[in-house]
Amino acid sequence: MKLSSIQSRKYILGILKKLHAFIDSESFDPETDLEIVRSKKKDPKFSTTQTMSDFDYDASDVAACLRKLTIEKYSETLIDIDDPEPPYLFVFGDEINNRQIYIKLKIKEKTHKHILCVSFHYAKWKMRFPFKHN
Repeated sequence: MKLSSIQSRKYILGILKKLHAFIDSESFDPETDLEIVRSKKKDPKFSTTQTMSDFDYDASDVAACLRKLTIEKYSETLIDIDDPEPPYLFVFGDEINNRQIYIKLKIKEKTHKHILCVSFHYAKWKMRFPFKHN
């Protein structure tokens, strides 16, 4: 079960700074430093595999999208409460080809620093953005 929360603006800006610095580093390689989860979904049209195929995206394209994430695109933070050491999963939304994309990620740093992109697919529901200015 996942618990949703909204982290502080300062905290999310720190996460984005870390994310952008890692992607911008000379050592970053999207093929080895960006892990994109492509699990099977009940509804394949809301799957990462289908969305990436529709846009003809590879890991480099997804990394470029992650690099463009801003505080205004932050939606929520999910915590897996069934995990004794729950990781924060950061949810963002972006607009690509007039479609809202649901992006869920984590920066992993324990053994090998890399970005885990758990979701990169069409949004099933309308997303909220707590730091978006109207």
